[in-house]
Amino acid sequence: MTDREKCISILDSFPEEELGNIVLMLQAAKDDFADARDDAYCKSLYARYEADPDKGELVSLEDAAKLMGISL
Repeated sequence: MTDREKCISILDSFPEEELGNIVLMLQAAKDDFADARDDAYCKSLYARYEADPDKGELVSLEDAAKLMGISL
């Protein structure tokens, strides 16, 4: 039996009137997993920034515009 099938079997064992609470718990768990993925992604971006030897180097507005192909 797969984990999905086990979850469905457990859900099927609840009376209908209790499923509202189960939905809230499942949504909270799903949101927590999404938040953890977002946090891991942000930490990896920050680590890349920290390792960048050019971090903190200022770029003028004119140079930034040129890099983006915009003429001022």
